[in-house]
Amino acid sequence: MEAESRQVVYLTQQEVAVRFRVAQSTVKNWRERGLLAYFQAPGSTRVLYPVTAVEELEKKSIKQTKGVVRQTEIKRKRPRIPAQPQKVWRV
Repeated sequence: MEAESRQVVYLTQQEVAVRFRVAQSTVKNWRERGLLAYFQAPGSTRVLYPVTAVEELEKKSIKQTKGVVRQTEIKRKRPRIPAQPQKVWRV
């Protein structure tokens, strides 16, 4: 029973890409930049990602929305528009 509780569930690169709605090359870039932990058996080309690492990346990438900070009074300067057009002096 203890062996079952210690089993780590892995996702393939394609499954991670579908979960984040990105291309598989993007997942590869994340892996190379160190943003996503992975497992690769020696001599194998297949890369697997632990579900816990994927969920951790999801939590880090969620953006928090902040409320709009409004000033009570906004001071605006009026643009200087002369009453008469300026003369162009030619010499």
